[in-house]
This record gives sequence, structure tokens and C-alpha cells, in this order.
Amino acid sequence: MNKSVYKTVCLNDLIYKLKLSNDDIQKILAEFSCPLNKDVDFFLKLKAIEFEKVNLARTYLVYAINNNDSKLCGIYSLASGHLVLDSKISRAQKKKFFGTTYSFGRHINTHLIGQLSKNYHNNYNQLISGTSLIELAFHRIKEKNKYSPSPIIHIDCKNESKLRKFYESVGFSYFGKNQDKDLLIYLMPTKKLDSVSLK
Repeated sequence: MNKSVYKTVCLNDLIYKLKLSNDDIQKILAEFSCPLNKDVDFFLKLKAIEFEKVNLARTYLVYAINNNDSKLCGIYSLASGHLVLDSKISRAQKKKFFGTTYSFGRHINTHLIGQLSKNYHNNYNQLISGTSLIELAFHRIKEKNKYSPSPIIHIDCKNESKLRKFYESVGFSYFGKNQDKDLLIYLMPTKKLDSVSLK
């Protein structure tokens, strides 16, 4: 993997600060491809702009900068999530998932990582590791948590061994299946970001 510096561009800035047209933004997004998960492609190209405009999610484009050349190497999106907790959840489980035994009630808001993917177009996925990509997302969540706090980081993923191992390797723990039973819920205490060490 080439040694690169990473620059993150918020899709919201392209829309409202730079005031790019939808066509110009779509040309940028067309440089992204994730054959491993078509849902990411669908979201980025058909939903991300709309979600920005109605404040449902913030999407970030990650560029690898190498010798003044920039390539779109990955994306992630963040949103506010929500969990309904089992009333029988134990103190030990609370400590594991939330980092505290505090009684939150059954309904709790989360920091949701809605999308996280490398860009496989032209092999640009080789310009960044999954660990480096999620580390950028973690940094953004830490900043967000200062003014919109939540005790939990939340991600839903497909039941695939490679994905499970990856999320567990960066500090997440399996919580259960989502409401539709088609995805797995992984959680991490937000306070864990202060001590997590990624390699």
C-alpha cells in the first residue's frame, strides 16, 4: 500500500459551500465503486445527496493525497441511530456495550456509522486500509460527541466472517440482530475511543 496522506471532504460542503450542481456532484460520486456491497453504491449515488438535504446523514469522501495527486479511496456516512434495549439487560452487558451501568431506559440514541467502504474503482482501495478508514470515522465521531453526545457507537453489518472479525478487531462487540433480522448489530462505548489503539 502506498504511503498517503488523507483528506476528508464532506458531501454537505460540496452542496452548500461550494454550491456544486447535482450533475457535478454525481460525476464525483461516479468515481466510486464497491462491488462487494451494492447497497453502498446505491446509497452513495441515489440517496446520499437527498439525505444531506434533509439532514438524515452526513457523508464523507476520503481522498488519498500522494505527490499532489488525489484519488477517492473511501467513504463513510454518519447519522443518529436508535436502539430499543431489552428490559432484562444485565449490568455486565451495560458495562460491556455502553461503558457504564447507568440506567438509560429502554430507548437510547447512538452514533450510527451508516456506510463504510473502500473505493474499488481503478484499485483505489489499495490506497487505504479498512482500519485507517474507520479511524477517520472515529475521529469525526469524537468531534460530534462534544456537542451531540451519545454513549454508544453503532454499526449494522452483514453476517460475514470477514466483516465480523474486522469490527471486533477495532473494538466493537456483537449485540444482536436488527429488527428485520437480516443484519448484525455491533456496538462500542463512545468513551472507548479515548483508549482504542488501531494498527
